[in-house]
Amino acid sequence: MKRELLETRSQLAESQRQIEELRQGLAELRNQMQGNHPAASEAPSATEPTVAAADQDVGFLAAKVAELHQDKVESASKYPVRLSGLVLFNAYRNGGSLDIQDLPSLAFPTFPGSPDGSTGATLRQTLLGVDATGPRIFGARSSASVSVDFGGGNPTTAYGVTAGLVRLRTAGMSLDWDKTSLRIGQDTPFFSPLSPTSYATLLEPAMSWSGNLWVWTPEIVAEHRLALRPHENLVLQGGLLDPLTEEYPPFQGRNPTAGEATRIPAYAGRIAIDRSTAERYPFTIGFAGYGARQRYQSFSQINSWTVNADVKLPFGRYFEVSGEWYDGQAVGGLGGGIWSSVVYPEAFPPHTAIHPLRSIGEWVQLKVKPTTRFQINGAFGQDENFGRDLRFFPTPFTDLGFLPFKKNRTEFLNFIYEPNSFLLFAVEYRHILTAPGLGESATGDHLNLAAGVRF
Repeated sequence: MKRELLETRSQLAESQRQIEELRQGLAELRNQMQGNHPAASEAPSATEPTVAAADQDVGFLAAKVAELHQDKVESASKYPVRLSGLVLFNAYRNGGSLDIQDLPSLAFPTFPGSPDGSTGATLRQTLLGVDATGPRIFGARSSASVSVDFGGGNPTTAYGVTAGLVRLRTAGMSLDWDKTSLRIGQDTPFFSPLSPTSYATLLEPAMSWSGNLWVWTPEIVAEHRLALRPHENLVLQGGLLDPLTEEYPPFQGRNPTAGEATRIPAYAGRIAIDRSTAERYPFTIGFAGYGARQRYQSFSQINSWTVNADVKLPFGRYFEVSGEWYDGQAVGGLGGGIWSSVVYPEAFPPHTAIHPLRSIGEWVQLKVKPTTRFQINGAFGQDENFGRDLRFFPTPFTDLGFLPFKKNRTEFLNFIYEPNSFLLFAVEYRHILTAPGLGESATGDHLNLAAGVRF
């Protein structure tokens, strides 16, 4: 009870501060109006009310308060636009041989004379976002958003390691009716909607290549919500997606991926029970499926598919369990299969045969949130390719000429403190185990300290 009282007092103090800022803004507005007020011999402006009139015009004051409360972003369309972002600093220390020093997902064996760890810092996980609200169209509320970060690589210039290139993350537009929505854009695959909580892995969501199908994908999604009872909806989703695969694109231009070469879009559907707003027994649970075709060189088409499940389940006021599971085939383009969809008997083309990889993955997170400002998250995730597919050829190779992986497992524990809506601090420890299709497993460790400012 004492803790709840302290939290309530803190929230009241924050509200009082915001009210005081609005009062100061109104005072500045009055001063500006008084400075521009015409002389007594001149007639008052027909479009600009006097100070006294403004004080009596509730609508005018409400509009000005709303204007002061909003970000001052000018839009060519004259509809509301909001700028947001997160300036994020990450310092890290690694143990072992990892794939990407500031964002590791895989561990490799260490050899005599090779570095066994590293340390560094980066701000390339800083995020920028723009949200726009438009007019009503066919009775629906229209909106759009775009977000970018600085994870598009590093320029090959002096000190380029600190000059991360701007990269598109997500972008899209939405039409929202009372019970139906239509979304067009690039986002997390709608049939795999969740990700663990981490400020160490914003460039790629936590548990990437360890059971989390996350790759931001162009998609068209229709959603309909059926009310079953108060605060409980049956959610029906269906859509078409770009059938992405994991091949590297050329430096300039764009070649079709193996999925795009079929000229057939991917398709998916999801059904869920959503009780997230219910006071008693809130939860969300969903089941989904995905299908696509892929064509590699002159080989016949192969099937790419997944079946999925996701769940978010609060326990009381302080605990929450969330997670996802998938079983699928040829899903490297979605973030499954540990970055591989198929294997070949030779390292480089022209290949004489091809075989799809079957994989299974899952992750689960326990969130403990004793206060509104502090939370602890522990998570486990794993992705595994089936051994029979890895043994289909005597020595299998991926499309990039590497040996495929059999298993990739990640565990992390983090502590996040947000003293207010502006600041955040976090510390995270992550352990990674990677088992290749041939050879011994390797492990690595990552310690990450994060400090951020939202705006």
